[in-house]
Amino acid sequence: MSAETVCQACAMCCDGTLFTRVPLTPDDVAPAEVHAVTSPTGARFLPQPCAALSGTRCAVYAQRPTACRRFECLLVAALRDGEVSEAGALELVAKARALQRQQDAGRLAEHLRLYFGRY
Repeated sequence: MSAETVCQACAMCCDGTLFTRVPLTPDDVAPAEVHAVTSPTGARFLPQPCAALSGTRCAVYAQRPTACRRFECLLVAALRDGEVSEAGALELVAKARALQRQQDAGRLAEHLRLYFGRY
């Protein structure tokens, strides 16, 4: 089972599906490609979809921010814990993508909440 395979097929944590922005820690040095933004209160973040996302792959993977390094969706956790197979996880990703294409916001939101951890 490979979380990397599932993540690289998905990328919904980077494309704006799950999050609108990724917070940066004071120690994060954001590569120029990602266009970090500073709020009026001084908080720094990366708006989503991430500018470093190329298809479903991160162009700055080795330099990605702390929040990106630490994030694990519910689906990847279930894969890691053996609760779902890689094939099953990829099917759930495909279903989420199909719901996006159908613009079925209600069913997509429920699917994301159950399998990816979006609240």
